[in-house]
Parts: sequence; C-alpha cells; structure tokens
Amino acid sequence: MSHKKKQIERIHLEKFISNKTFNETIFKIKETERPDFIVKLNNRIVSIEHTRLLNPDTQEVEQYKDKIIKAAQKIFENKYREKLYVLITFHEIRLQGGRNNEEEYINHVFEIVERVYLNNKDFEFHVSSKLNSPGVSDLIERIDINNSLNFSHWQHFGAYIVESIDHKWFTNVIQKKEKDIIHYDEKVDEHWLLLVSDFGTKASTKCFYGFDFSKINTKFDRIYLYSFMPDSITIVK
Repeated sequence: MSHKKKQIERIHLEKFISNKTFNETIFKIKETERPDFIVKLNNRIVSIEHTRLLNPDTQEVEQYKDKIIKAAQKIFENKYREKLYVLITFHEIRLQGGRNNEEEYINHVFEIVERVYLNNKDFEFHVSSKLNSPGVSDLIERIDINNSLNFSHWQHFGAYIVESIDHKWFTNVIQKKEKDIIHYDEKVDEHWLLLVSDFGTKASTKCFYGFDFSKINTKFDRIYLYSFMPDSITIVK
C-alpha cells in the first residue's frame, strides 16, 4: 500500500473517532497491512478494516478528471516542491479525449494553481474562488487551495444528484472485505469495518434513505458507515 493511501485512510479514521457520536475511548492506533489498523480501546483490542465506497459506474469519468489533476500536481511539485491541498470543481462539460486535449487540460489546471501559489507563497494561505462567480475559467468552476495543512493532496470536487445505494453492490463490498479476516496478522477481540463515503466525488456519495441494514449478515462484529464531508456516522451493525 502506498504511503499516501495510508495517510488518507488515517485521516478518515481520525476524523471518524473524533465525531462526538462515536462513544469509544481510543488509546492507541497501529497501522498494519491486514487489517488496515489495530486499535486499543479501554478494555479490548479491535481490528479496523477501512474501505472507501466508490460507485464503478461513475468512477471512470472521475478517473479521467483525477488523471488530469494528478498530472498537473506532478508538474507543480517537480517545479516548486511545495505541499498544497487543492480541490477543483470542473464545469459540467464533456471533457474530450485525446493527447492534445488532455495536455491542454493539464496545463490549464497547473497554470491556475501556479498563479495562486506565486501570488501567496510567502504566506500561510487558504484561497477559494467566490461561490456565486461565473467560474474560474471555461474549464474550472471552482477552486480551493491551501498550503497550511502541510499535506499534499489534489482532487476534483463537485455538485451532483445523489443516487440511492444498490443493496446487492453494498452487500458485496462487505462480503469481499470479510473474506480477509482469516488472513489478519494479529489476533484481536473484535473485527470492525469502517465504510467511508461522501468525501468529495459523485462516485463516493450515496443515499441510504430507507435502506434496511438488518438484512446484512456479516462476520464483522461492528460496521460503521462514515459520511466524511457532513461528518456523520451510521451504525450498520
């Protein structure tokens, strides 16, 4: 697992356990490969497997946007060696394929971030475009850039219609994760699954209204559904 992926998982976990409705005291978090985390509570030790809920039907479009942003990030960091947290919302337009179009999009994203950075690099800054403006450019609707987190992460972020969760798909995600329990490297008292959604992309955003969690059979002792952006917890089991 990449260091950056583990960093993101750790951010999700720490925000989850900081939620006021999470009624457990955690004394120690140990990062492992299988499971993702071993956590010491007051009277027991638990495993926590982390997974991000991503809809494969919408993920392909978002992967193209992500490819553009990551390429722009690479150009920026090779030139400046600066850690920025960048969120970009593209206009609702069809991004054209092909190398020339892709390079144009990449350079456009890089140049906008570079301009903001050069204008503010001597300060700790958090710059956001105006909410009610017509947009940053013909390509980008909104951008948010922050150098105060000392964490390098660039991603796309947008508004969209939230779709209802598919019961079969959701159940398959859980079943796939529970197959790994027998391969865990350490013995623990309980096995938990942390499902993270709503972290800024359409593919990650789900509606669980009316979903009957009682029909889910699983080997996990506890399953938590954590909606990252609204910072809310649903107990699945």
